[in-house]
Amino acid sequence: MCRHLAWLGAPRPLSEFVTAPEHSLVHQSYAARELLRGTVCGDGFGIGWFHDGEPGVARYRRAEPIWADPDLPGVAAAISSTAIVAAVRNGTPGIPGGVASTQPVVADGFLGSHNGFIDRFSRHARRLRDGLSDDLYDALTGESDSETFLLLVIEHIRREGGIAGGVTAAIDAVLDIAPGSALCAVVTDGQELVVARMARDQPCDSMYVRRLEAGVVVASEPLDAAPGWEALPEYAVTPVALYSGAGGRHRR
Repeated sequence: MCRHLAWLGAPRPLSEFVTAPEHSLVHQSYAARELLRGTVCGDGFGIGWFHDGEPGVARYRRAEPIWADPDLPGVAAAISSTAIVAAVRNGTPGIPGGVASTQPVVADGFLGSHNGFIDRFSRHARRLRDGLSDDLYDALTGESDSETFLLLVIEHIRREGGIAGGVTAAIDAVLDIAPGSALCAVVTDGQELVVARMARDQPCDSMYVRRLEAGVVVASEPLDAAPGWEALPEYAVTPVALYSGAGGRHRR
């Protein structure tokens, strides 16, 4: 499975979360403490961020392990953003590898990452993807369960009119079709951040939140030993932060 994180708040360099902390995403990729399935996350990685004051979402992805990218430290130190999502991948058996299967997913102004799996995805993929609008179906670039799930989230956000409602509806749709699935996700539109921890008949993947004066960070595992990290509720969809830029961030 994966390890992932998200930041929403005042502009911060990607390195503050991805490379610099003692238990950064790089460190978690080979020394995770709470990984439920597998031992390392060496099947690719990605970072997505919103441009401050500009439309669109940027993304940097590689198929190699995050620790093997010599360019990452410089890239992560040079780029800052108010909204960041990053993930390292431990591929699910049967799901093809490559950049198309790495996260985060970017579509329709949303940025998201999924840690877990859709049970027997190859059996259910066609039925699940039938729930996508034409433009979101066209946005599929690979064959991963995570991409399909996150595009379903966006589909349901459109229908529900809010991120939390859309994530909840997408989870319900997936668990109705593939009830043994594990769906731990982070989703943001650059202004709101929502986290989901949902699994059926198995443990939930870990997810923690730390609320700072400048913003909110969530991560599969605490990035350091500093106080303030709290485990997010299991079996729940949780809006964790709003950020309005010039007006400041508002905690939830």
